Amino acid sequence: MIVRKFKKEDLAQVLELCREVRQHHIDILNGYFTQQDDQFEQLGFLQSLEDDKMCALVAVNDDIVCGYLLAERKYSPYLEGANVVHIANFGVQKDLRGKGIGKELMNALFEICKQWNVDEIRLGVFNKNVDAYHFYEQYGFEPFEQRMNLQMKKKL
Repeated sequence: MIVRKFKKEDLAQVLELCREVRQHHIDILNGYFTQQDDQFEQLGFLQSLEDDKMCALVAVNDDIVCGYLLAERKYSPYLEGANVVHIANFGVQKDLRGKGIGKELMNALFEICKQWNVDEIRLGVFNKNVDAYHFYEQYGFEPFEQRMNLQMKKKL
C-alpha cells in the first residue's frame, strides 16, 4: 500500500468510498445525514488539484483506493498559532479499518503540515463514532471545543 496525492483518475473510487463512509455515519447517528451528493462531494478533491491550500491524499493498494484524507490550510488571524489545517474528510474502507491505513494517511498529512509550518490541526468527530474518537486520541488529539445542536423537529 502507498499513500500519495489524489489524482483526477481516483475520483470515482474516492466517491464510492465516501459513500461507504457516509453510510457508516448514517448508521452510527440513526439517520441525521442525507445520502451523498457526488457533485458536492467531489468539489474539495478536485479543488486540491489546483489549490495549494488544499491537500487530498489517497491510500492505494493494487490500484484500488482503500482510504482518503482531505484537508485545508486556513489562516486564522484571531489565534496566536494562526496557521491551521482542518481535516474535512477522512475515511478507510470498512473491511480494512484497523490495519494501519488511517495511520499512514495521518502520518503523510503530518509530514505535509511540517512543510506548511502548521500550528494546529483541527477535525470534527461525532461522539458516537467511538472507534474514530479513539483513533484520533492516539495521535494526541483531545476535545477542545464542544459544539451543541438542537433538532427542532424532534423537539416539537
